[in-house]
Amino acid sequence: MKLFFSKHLTPMKRFYFTYFIIIAATVLLIVNIYNLDFNNINNGPFSGIISNILIIIAMILTMRDKKKRDSKN
Repeated sequence: MKLFFSKHLTPMKRFYFTYFIIIAATVLLIVNIYNLDFNNINNGPFSGIISNILIIIAMILTMRDKKKRDSKN
């Protein structure tokens, strides 16, 4: 799957973009955990925490796949 602006990004800029997404998702994950009410755990922002974890995992898998493809070529 190609991004709509992928033809304008060099391979190194694509890695910077994925690192930026990972850092932004990590910051948002920390904010969501900070805002979690441990006294009333039922009303927590679990969807925000889970979505940030999934974004981080997806970006790591994307980076690994891209590195594998680059090493084959």
